[in-house]
Amino acid sequence: MIVAVISVIGSLILVTSGSRFRSTPMGTKLKLALIWAAIIVGLVLVIQVSGFQIRQ
Repeated sequence: MIVAVISVIGSLILVTSGSRFRSTPMGTKLKLALIWAAIIVGLVLVIQVSGFQIRQ
């Protein structure tokens, strides 16, 4: 789970590296980061609580 979170954070950093996102105010960046963190953590918790598994 920790590796997945680090991968998502790394992906978001790579995606935003060349965009206009860097020129936005720090307050907006923090707000968007908290929203994305809440979405990701919420989805992970829902998946874990529901017992969803991918079987091959």
